[in-house]
Amino acid sequence: MTMGALRRGVAGSLLAVLALTAAGCGPDLKAENESLKKQVADTQKQSGDLKGQVDTLMKENEALKKQVAALQARLKPAAKPAAKPTTKKM
Repeated sequence: MTMGALRRGVAGSLLAVLALTAAGCGPDLKAENESLKKQVADTQKQSGDLKGQVDTLMKENEALKKQVAALQARLKPAAKPAAKPTTKKM
């Protein structure tokens, strides 16, 4: 056998092994791909839900800030000025 024929034989054998390996992994890859697609869809749904929650919480936060400001404004006029210390003359 010549060196060229040996190389072709080894290369052909490696190609056949790779082809069989790839064919054997096909169903596993397909199932994994479907699983990943489902995970992506679930993650996208969760992301949308979380964005909605963030929007709701931001609106609630703004409403609470306005309420605090209104309550603080009501307290200011009711506050009495501090009494000035009187100095006694002798």
